[in-house]
Amino acid sequence: MQARQAIQSLKQLKDEAQQEGPRLRETEKFSSWKGRVQSVLTRALGVDHHLTQSFIKNRYSLSVWTDGTPDSAWERAFLGGVKRANGIIDAALFELEQAGTSDDAVDETAFDPDLWAHVQVHVQHENWQAVASQTAIFVEDRVRQWCGDPKGRDGQTLVGKGLLAKILANDGQFRLGKEAGEWEGWRGIGMGFTQALGNVDRHNIQKRADAKRYAFGVLGVGSLILTQLRHQHGEDLALDE
Repeated sequence: MQARQAIQSLKQLKDEAQQEGPRLRETEKFSSWKGRVQSVLTRALGVDHHLTQSFIKNRYSLSVWTDGTPDSAWERAFLGGVKRANGIIDAALFELEQAGTSDDAVDETAFDPDLWAHVQVHVQHENWQAVASQTAIFVEDRVRQWCGDPKGRDGQTLVGKGLLAKILANDGQFRLGKEAGEWEGWRGIGMGFTQALGNVDRHNIQKRADAKRYAFGVLGVGSLILTQLRHQHGEDLALDE
């Protein structure tokens, strides 16, 4: 989700909570509002971001009560929870606004959705080294999981070039393309990605004037591999693991 869109959505959701007031306690209204806020925070900041986690863990009810606890106490507890939630939204708005608009010109739908969700915070903060290194790490990890964690001849875990060579072999279940020439070409892309990009970006800190352009290049190649795997073998991939 682009920062501009997230900011607009969060402002609208905060206004909605303030306008509804106690009426937001209605089960259907509250479930919808809470789910929408959580969705925006997760897509904009990532599920592991401290603000997303704070919102998820926020309480809207009493922690201690008795049979005689009046409804007014439950209402105060609920409104206190909404107030805290709005405070979290304010903090998220501040962070998104401070992050600048480095991702505003980026169409997130142009990249594999899981990969984009993994690196988008680094894009927002213009940490281009992290975008490149995390792309390399994520792509290898996803390919391994999706394709059943293939092993070497001696049962060893395959990494990098060996992993992609095994998965994209001409006689492999997950080869890419429709004929021998395409199989070889896709295998070359996969192995080249791990050799030329993965090894460098995972184990070294690169300082270069074109860091942003380079990072998006790595992101594009990584996304291409994942996208083609989804396209050709989506039904056979272990996508939910």
